Amino acid sequence: MKKLIPNCLLTLLFLCGFLTPVIAQGPGSLFVDAGPDVTIDCSTATCADITATFLETFDTSGSSYTVNSIPFTPPFPFDGLANPLNPDIDDAWSDVDNLPFEFCFFGNLEDQFQVGSNGVIRFDVDASDTSNAWAFSEDLPNNTNDALGEANVFTPVHDIDPSVSGTEEIAYEVLGVFPNRVLVVSYFNVPMFSCNSLLATHMAVFYEFSNVIEIYIKDKPTCAWNGGASALGIQNNAGDTAYVPPGRNTSDGPWTTNDEAWSFEPVGPPTYVFEWLDSTGTVIGTTPTLNVCPSGTEIYTARVTWTNTCNGDVVTLTDDVVVFSNGPFVIDLGPDIETCEADDIILDAGVSAPAGTTYEWFFNGVSQGPPSTTAPTFTVTAPNPGTYSVEAIDPSDPTCPVLDSIEITFYDPLIVDNTIGPIIECDPDSDGFTEFDLTLVDPLITLGNPDYVVTYHGTLINAELNQLPLMNPYVNDSPYNDVPITDTADPGYGTGGVWARVASLTTPCTAIVPFALEVRDSPMAVTPSAPLRRCDDDGAEDGFAQFDLTVVEPEVLGGMPPL
Repeated sequence: MKKLIPNCLLTLLFLCGFLTPVIAQGPGSLFVDAGPDVTIDCSTATCADITATFLETFDTSGSSYTVNSIPFTPPFPFDGLANPLNPDIDDAWSDVDNLPFEFCFFGNLEDQFQVGSNGVIRFDVDASDTSNAWAFSEDLPNNTNDALGEANVFTPVHDIDPSVSGTEEIAYEVLGVFPNRVLVVSYFNVPMFSCNSLLATHMAVFYEFSNVIEIYIKDKPTCAWNGGASALGIQNNAGDTAYVPPGRNTSDGPWTTNDEAWSFEPVGPPTYVFEWLDSTGTVIGTTPTLNVCPSGTEIYTARVTWTNTCNGDVVTLTDDVVVFSNGPFVIDLGPDIETCEADDIILDAGVSAPAGTTYEWFFNGVSQGPPSTTAPTFTVTAPNPGTYSVEAIDPSDPTCPVLDSIEITFYDPLIVDNTIGPIIECDPDSDGFTEFDLTLVDPLITLGNPDYVVTYHGTLINAELNQLPLMNPYVNDSPYNDVPITDTADPGYGTGGVWARVASLTTPCTAIVPFALEVRDSPMAVTPSAPLRRCDDDGAEDGFAQFDLTVVEPEVLGGMPPL
């Protein structure tokens, strides 16, 4: 097959807690865990250890692996995978399938694979080869017997026969998201050839980025057919290098096992960098366990950067741990605030503080005045975004300061026209209902601002919750409008309420603009009953005179109000 050799560095940054966090899909997936939050009793200690765990990865560009026995805890189901293969066909290779991610195997970047019905998988694909050989007695590695030489991964290899069962499954699925996608290939309840009552269930898992391979064996029976030959492991395309767990080669057989699992992990220099950061982003340590001595409450960040040496991809993940200094009382300024209002914000640190406590307030680390017993609250005026913090000290225990902080962000309110008049449409068939193209109202409300998005709703609560938008074009008897069009004393004239919700594309700010709809019968011109006459009395006697046509407007409109 075609080998893909990287020629450039692709760097991707993923920050845990930003939008959608990256969740490890299994033991070989990238993850970092900063550990549980820590509380320090400041009356007895000032420091504490924090410990992070993360996936260690190693150079994948070489051809060396370690083979390790791992707990039998399959991370994915053996059955029900999305893509069935070789249904009811014995001794067959599947069609060539594409991997949505690059997998580094013995130093080669692989993006295609085939699945053989006898428990094998290969990356050195051949679409023209549809027969998966079954007879062998040789050990791995081997490149002379097709049953072994045509395959790369043996889950194990043995002669199994899906054609004699209607309930077995041979299938695969790609699960997860970058950088933690996995290819799962499973053989579920596949009968042994010639011993159809014996069923084999096993699975191979291929991890993106770490390039780890895991094999999980639920049931691996032995049949006398073909001497009970079977083998478990991985081998390169050349068939001259293989990694086989102890006691799991062909010459070790016949062998039987249940609930067994193995991992095959690349060997080489570490390809990760671990760092601890304080709340300012400064690197303060590079060991998984670090002793910290916060002054009050502090957030520490565990950051791991992994490099895939096979294709150059770089991924960074982070996780936070909060270390609390357990003072004599607690200050809680509340969650961070994002606001589109210009109103003052009152921060209160004195809810649970004892009498006589002194307070010192800070804005972006700068003191806003000396410590004072009369300043339990602080007024934040708009628009002054930043970090507001307070240090409170109980005079009876001055060695244990209590701190808390809050981030406040002010956004400019939306500029909209909330005074637009009724939107008028004519009713061609005079049945009281007509269509309104509400999109024509957009530029009126937004004043043409391209960063605003408008939706229309039949009630104020629906607009506030951004739910049940009106369909467009909107007919005034739509069930979404809880304020229906109602007739007035004037024939053919009605009003109804619509609420426009305006949202910014760049900030969390919104605005609600109500306006009325008016339905009017289509005008029918009435010919005046008498001609309009005017004397040519301007002295010119030229045959021309001025006419005030508004005097006939009521008769022409037939009593309908003008637009």
